[in-house]
Amino acid sequence: MQIRTYLGILLGVLVVVYVSFLTPLNLDLLVLPFQLGTEINIPLYAALLAVFLAGLLPPVTALLVSSLKRDLAQRRERRRSREAESFNHRFRRAVDFHADGQYGKAASALNSLLTERPEHFATLLRSGQVQRHQGKTEEALEIHRRASVLYPRSVALLYQLAEDYDATGESQVALEIRNRILRDFPSHGLEVMRMRRDQCMAADKWDDAVRWQGKVDALLEDTGDTLAVERERTISQGLAYQSGVALLEKDRPTEAAVVFQGLLDQEPRFIPACIMLGEAELLQDNEEAALDEWRRGFKLTGSPVFLQRLEDHHIEAEQPARAIETLRSLLGQDNELLVRFFLGRLYYRLEMHDEALKILEGIGERLDASPTYHFLLGRIRQRRNDQLGAMARYLTCLKRLGVSVASFACQACGAEYAEWQDRCKACGSWNAVELAFQEEQLRAEEVGVVTSPVWGGYSSREEGAQEKTSAEG
Repeated sequence: MQIRTYLGILLGVLVVVYVSFLTPLNLDLLVLPFQLGTEINIPLYAALLAVFLAGLLPPVTALLVSSLKRDLAQRRERRRSREAESFNHRFRRAVDFHADGQYGKAASALNSLLTERPEHFATLLRSGQVQRHQGKTEEALEIHRRASVLYPRSVALLYQLAEDYDATGESQVALEIRNRILRDFPSHGLEVMRMRRDQCMAADKWDDAVRWQGKVDALLEDTGDTLAVERERTISQGLAYQSGVALLEKDRPTEAAVVFQGLLDQEPRFIPACIMLGEAELLQDNEEAALDEWRRGFKLTGSPVFLQRLEDHHIEAEQPARAIETLRSLLGQDNELLVRFFLGRLYYRLEMHDEALKILEGIGERLDASPTYHFLLGRIRQRRNDQLGAMARYLTCLKRLGVSVASFACQACGAEYAEWQDRCKACGSWNAVELAFQEEQLRAEEVGVVTSPVWGGYSSREEGAQEKTSAEG
């Protein structure tokens, strides 16, 4: 009860009590006749009562009607609230079934909800997804088509329709729908842009990938999503690296060197950029600058990729003595274990078996867990006709997981490669492929390799697909 109603009732009670007190005191006056006409009269109290009722009944009636309306409205609201809560509870259960992979139960629950509210946006959206996950692509398409008629400006429905057409094999229609998102909704289309960029990256169409990345960056510029902006920044840097590689392939090493140097100014531990900057210097006949760059990269990161590149360069140039000199100049640092291993392997490569054996056996205690180390010693002893010694090393190699050659693995997705790669072809990450130290039973830190940042990688269009859609609305 509102305070105003309470005060009104209290005032009415006080008036009645006061009138009851005055009535006996004025009884003679109240029974006097009150003329309503020449021949019609009534007692004065009846006239006063009529006037009182005429003034009281309208507001009292209005108050009662208002109270009844308010009470009915509150009851209707409570009923709607209970129905909405029940609906939302059942919708959440359907979403849980969907997330749990129980698509049959999810579909049944959603169909029941659509019977009650056939135009409910979230239920239509989710129902189509469930049908598609059940393999009922035509049913999914029909549901999302019906929803798109009811909600023609929904970007979420357009995305789902594109997925439906992809599932039915009508990729051209899906492409047109995604183009419509980009055309008709300028503030949306981020996932389409990312998809197009990733497709270009997978196809090594770097110029097109850079163009799509620019659109992604422009759309994210004012969102305030710092995590998304940072992730896209790393992909932009990776694409800049690929632009530099493309310049090298077009025999434009000076421009490529500027690109690689810019990337290294942002992140000095970006190994592929450092390697390619050295290659650009070589193409400009700046051999010493290239070697200095690779030496600097090794001192900064400890990555064996630089040692391998230095060794290969000198061997290709038929300068074995310089190769030895270069590796020896890197001794005495915190990460000299790798240098000694590569120096020993270089001696073996140059058929200098005594020197190789001396170097490698000197680091045996620290590399005893490495099967590659024992395999290399076995090869050296075999070349020296020490068959028993070679056999012992090979057996030790087999005991160390049976790995006979070094391999490389992506730190981001785990893909393995026989040779070092500047970019993982499986997940698209740059600066992620490194010597597979797990296979070597060694930690990278044990041999002085510094952790380097990983840039980019393909985004997933399905990341948001499994998130629960709110049942409100």
